[in-house]
Amino acid sequence: MDGHDTAGEVLELREDSLLAVLALGPGAGEDDIRTAYRRLAKRLHPDTSKDPETAAQFARVARAYKVLCARPRSAPGSASGTAARYRRVLEAGEDLFALGQILASDPDPGAREEAARRLGLSGRVAAYVFLRKALYDPSPSVAATAVRAAALLGSRQAEGEVAALYSRSGLELRTAIVEMAAATRDPLFKATLRAALGDTDRALAVRASSIKL
Repeated sequence: MDGHDTAGEVLELREDSLLAVLALGPGAGEDDIRTAYRRLAKRLHPDTSKDPETAAQFARVARAYKVLCARPRSAPGSASGTAARYRRVLEAGEDLFALGQILASDPDPGAREEAARRLGLSGRVAAYVFLRKALYDPSPSVAATAVRAAALLGSRQAEGEVAALYSRSGLELRTAIVEMAAATRDPLFKATLRAALGDTDRALAVRASSIKL
């Protein structure tokens, strides 16, 4: 599917795939969906973006959001329920520094993942200063969440570091990153897709070659 996909093609996507278009992970709740859409719309809408190439990207985001809103939610509410299990994350709220401290020091990968997710949903460009730590996290799930968060923020400075993460990761995480590129079509994945073209896994290299940003 490229930047000219139809609404019908979006309708056929599984929920996890629709969430991925919004740079969200599986199980995201209604609050996170609304927040992610608002962040992306503010950045990509043709009326506010100075880049005409974001129009197709915004159209995909808007269609995915519309389909998600029309579907019954299996778990209404927000993924913030997950955060409630991690007191430090809950207490951090929207404090970027506090969330960054959790990423740097909390021994629980679940707490670090939740902190990375919240940094992405903050919509604040400065969040990447703290978020980048998670791209070096030993937990693949934390690193994957950090990549989604960087895409949600539209952090162009993340391009090189995401590509470096791709190059040093195992096949599962490399595949996840390529699929994030396919879902979001965010330019921050340009360097990653160039690296993926030479991947030793032939199927992954072919997949990367099919993605047009």
